[in-house]
Amino acid sequence: MADAADLKSAEQALVWVRLPPPPPMEGKVPVSYIGDLVERFYGKRRQEVLIDASNLTDSAVVDLDAPIVVSTDPITGADNHVVTQLAVHINANDVRVAGGEPVAFLAVLLLPTNFPQKDIEGMFEHLHEGLDYENAQLVGGHSEFTSAVTKPVVVGTMFGKRIRVLSKDLVRPGQHVFFAGTLGREAMMILRGSYGDDILKVSVKPIMDVALNVPSLVFAHDLTEGGLVAGLWELTRGTSLGIEASFPESYLDQELIQLSRRFQFNPYKIISSGSVLLVCENEREMREKLEEEHLPFVYLGQLHKNSVTSLNGVPLGDLDPEGPDELWTLQKRI
Repeated sequence: MADAADLKSAEQALVWVRLPPPPPMEGKVPVSYIGDLVERFYGKRRQEVLIDASNLTDSAVVDLDAPIVVSTDPITGADNHVVTQLAVHINANDVRVAGGEPVAFLAVLLLPTNFPQKDIEGMFEHLHEGLDYENAQLVGGHSEFTSAVTKPVVVGTMFGKRIRVLSKDLVRPGQHVFFAGTLGREAMMILRGSYGDDILKVSVKPIMDVALNVPSLVFAHDLTEGGLVAGLWELTRGTSLGIEASFPESYLDQELIQLSRRFQFNPYKIISSGSVLLVCENEREMREKLEEEHLPFVYLGQLHKNSVTSLNGVPLGDLDPEGPDELWTLQKRI
């Protein structure tokens, strides 16, 4: 039997034992944990979803009974707590401007090996909030820890059913172009640090819920990186059409104007998710509908054949429409 001296010596030795750090997580998030989250955070139940993610099956069954509108996008640079919700809204935006109604969502979550498992619940809470707002349901996906990423990456895919035929093929000379939304709002949210509080503002749902009820609407395009400059470029490139677009500075956020003057960047070429270009045949019809619903908008002008697209008198080609977003330029200068 060990005497008291031996026990004391053993206790002292234990003080100096240094346990190795826990190994980094690799592979799938535990099924029992992710299963509990999926049962609680799924968005809005849709009758079109026949088999969903609740049983953690490898696939879902969705009966849309209509042409499918589908969009996929990765979110790689957002804060951890909103990255999942941003994936919902960005993909839902693409479905809506294509004349679709979001229905079913797939989410792939790639997490760093040192990401705390307990924080995944917050990501699912934001996923649920976004889906609930967009009236869509989570139907499946995949979640894993991997050394391939250093911060959470979410790849979202939204499936919707077409409720209106909107197409760039329907765009013609003489049609009218409106800007709806607030130019540069997303950039200002990022700069002000209010992204988490204001994230619903990146959704085009309020605008498209109105625009899709305007009979003369033929095409819609949501603005993201590059703002209005990139949006007009994407609208007219590859066509014989052009527009002499006019967007008064008075419609811009005053703080954005001040920043643009101080740091010498183009405020019309800055990330603007939540805003939309709308092309229609009847100017008055669209104008009255947007005014009736108190949505901010600017009438940009008419499309013309064999015309050079310009913005406030400057040819679009001189504004580097395919160049980097001005937000990145601004962040380097601040």
